[in-house]
Amino acid sequence: MILDNGIPAEDVLAELARRHREDAPNADRPGMVNTYSTGMATVEQLATDAFGMYLQVNPLYSTAFPSLYAMEREVVGVATDLLHGGPGATGNWTSGGSESCLLALKSARDARPDIAEPRVVLPVSAHAAWWKAAHYLGVAVDVTPMDPCSFRADVGAVRDAVDAATVLVVLSAPQYAHGVIDPIDDVAEFCRERSVRLHVDACIGGWILPFKEMLGQSVPPWDFRVDGVSSITVDLQKYGYTTKGCSLVLYRDRELRRPQYFAHAGWTGYPIANSTVQSSKPGGLLAAAWAVMRHLGRDGYLRLAEESLELTQGLADEVSQIDGLAVLGKPESTLLAVTTTGSGFFALVDELGTRGWEMQPQLSQPGVPPSIHFTMTAGHGKYLDDLLTVLRAAAIAAPTRKPLLSAERIEELRSLPHDITPEQLRVTVGASIAPGRETASLHHILDCLPLPLREMAMLDHHEELTSPLR
Repeated sequence: MILDNGIPAEDVLAELARRHREDAPNADRPGMVNTYSTGMATVEQLATDAFGMYLQVNPLYSTAFPSLYAMEREVVGVATDLLHGGPGATGNWTSGGSESCLLALKSARDARPDIAEPRVVLPVSAHAAWWKAAHYLGVAVDVTPMDPCSFRADVGAVRDAVDAATVLVVLSAPQYAHGVIDPIDDVAEFCRERSVRLHVDACIGGWILPFKEMLGQSVPPWDFRVDGVSSITVDLQKYGYTTKGCSLVLYRDRELRRPQYFAHAGWTGYPIANSTVQSSKPGGLLAAAWAVMRHLGRDGYLRLAEESLELTQGLADEVSQIDGLAVLGKPESTLLAVTTTGSGFFALVDELGTRGWEMQPQLSQPGVPPSIHFTMTAGHGKYLDDLLTVLRAAAIAAPTRKPLLSAERIEELRSLPHDITPEQLRVTVGASIAPGRETASLHHILDCLPLPLREMAMLDHHEELTSPLR
C-alpha cells in the first residue's frame, strides 16, 4: 500500500515506470487523439525542468510569487495579439479547456442578473464541456442541429434558438468531431444586434489557425476581428504543446471578463480574490507553458503548424482512396473524422485494435454516422505510412470478421426501457461483450443504446474505475 513504510526514491520511480508501460500511447508512437507531440525531445525536457523550478510556487499568493503573474500577463498578451484582440483584450490562464468554457459561461450568466433562468445556445457539435459547464452553473441548454453535409452549425437554427433569456451563443473553430469551422461571421452580427454574447471555442484551433493564416492558407473569419465575438477559449496544452493543465479564456475587454472573478473579505481568514475556479494552482504548469512558448517561438509554431496541416490533408487524401472508408466533411484544421461506407464500422475499430492501433470511436448521432477521430500533430509524421498501411488492411479485413453483436442483440439493446436500473443495465452490457474483443464491442453496445442509457452505462463504468482500492 502507498502508506506502508517508505521505500527509496529509485524504487518508487521504477514502480511508476512499470505502471506507465500499461498506458497509451504505445512507447513507440504518440496516440492518435490523446497526445500532442512536437517530436522534439527538447520541448518535453524543458517543460519538465521549468515545472520543477516552480514546483512549490502557488499563484494564489500574488505578493509572494510576482514572477508567475508576469508570465501569465505575457502569455495572455501574446494570445490576444495573435487573435487580433486589440489593446483592450484580456484573459486568464486556466487549468484546461473545461474550466475555460465554464468561466466564459459564468461570465455571461453573471453579467445578466436580470435573467432568472438563463439559457445557452449550443450546436450539437459543441464540445461536451459546454454541457458540463451548463449543468454545473444551472444554465438551460438550447441545442441546435448542424448541416448534415458540411457538419457546421445551422445558422438559421442558431438564430431561431436565441430568445430573451439567452446569455451566450457558442460556436467552434473548429468543432472537435469533424474539424470544421462554424459560420461565425454569419452569427456574430445577429448576436451583436441582440446584445447576446458570442463565444468561439477555439480550444483546438486557437494555436493552429493563426499560423495557418500566416502560411498563406485560407481561414474563415473566426477571431476577435469578427465584430460580435465576445470571448474565445484557447488550449495551450494542445497545439501550444505545453503540459496538460494550460488553457486560456480570453475576452474582448475587461468589462466582459469582470463577472468571471470572485472576491471575498467577509471571513476570519485572509481576503481572497480569484480569477478562476481554483484558488491554489500548480505554478509549475504556467512556468512550463511559458518556457515551451519561449523555446518554440513564432518560427517553431509556424513549422509545426505547417507539418501538422500537411499530415492532416495527406491522411484525408489517402483515406478517400481506400475502398470502404470516407472522410466526414472537409477538415479545416488538424482534426479528421473517418467512417465506413458500409455497416461494419465497429468491426473496423476492432480490426485496428488487433493490429495495435487503438482508436477513439465517436458514437453515432441522429443523421451522423459513427466515426474514428484523428488529431494530427507534427510528431505523427514518421508514423503516417504505417497508419495508412494498417487502415488499408483493416478496411479489407473488417467485413470478413464475425459481427460483434447479433442483429437480435442490437435490437434488444435499442429497445431497452429508459427506466432500467444501473444494475440491470450492467448485466445486459456485460452479457453482450464479445470475449477477446472487449473494447470494440463495448463501443458498439454504447452506440446501440438510447442516449440516456449510454450515459448511464458510462457513468456506471467510470464509477467503478474510481472506486477506492483497499
